[in-house]
Amino acid sequence: MNKENRILEGKTIVIDAGHGGKDVGATGQTGIHEKDLTVQTALNIKQELAEKTGANIVLTREQDEFLTLAERVEIAENHAADLFISIHFDAFTSNDVAGITTYYNKPADRQLATMIHDKIFEQNIDTRDRGVSQGDYFVLRENKNPSLLLELGYISNQADEQRIQTQDFQNKAAAAITEGIISYLI
Repeated sequence: MNKENRILEGKTIVIDAGHGGKDVGATGQTGIHEKDLTVQTALNIKQELAEKTGANIVLTREQDEFLTLAERVEIAENHAADLFISIHFDAFTSNDVAGITTYYNKPADRQLATMIHDKIFEQNIDTRDRGVSQGDYFVLRENKNPSLLLELGYISNQADEQRIQTQDFQNKAAAAITEGIISYLI
């Protein structure tokens, strides 16, 4: 690995694949479960980060297992994470709602959320920009480390559901999130 690819050496990034095990999360129109998409996306982000940064990357889960919200926060604390990112896909009762939303909890994390959100939309991802919002999510509120939660599309929307399952989307999302992390941590 050359020096350019070790720009975050010594930093620890925790990628949290939302849901898992008995907690399937949302279910798409085709029957795909959010828990399966989040782990796939987390693995793609881990690979991109490993290739480009030299950071220590910790996944809260790499397979279909259940973790409590407190266990997810504890993983970040135990690894002295410099950054915690929770991956999700949203759902709504109406299937016409679409787009990507980035959530932060602490005012200090707004800049991080904005940086990563903006990088995602620089990737020409064909969906609605639902913006950056403050959210009262346990994994953000209870995390002592900089943290955010990404809702990378609505699994309940047919177009979003199809898009988020493509390799093109997965590659763009992983690249954008990695770029945002680099921008924030260097």
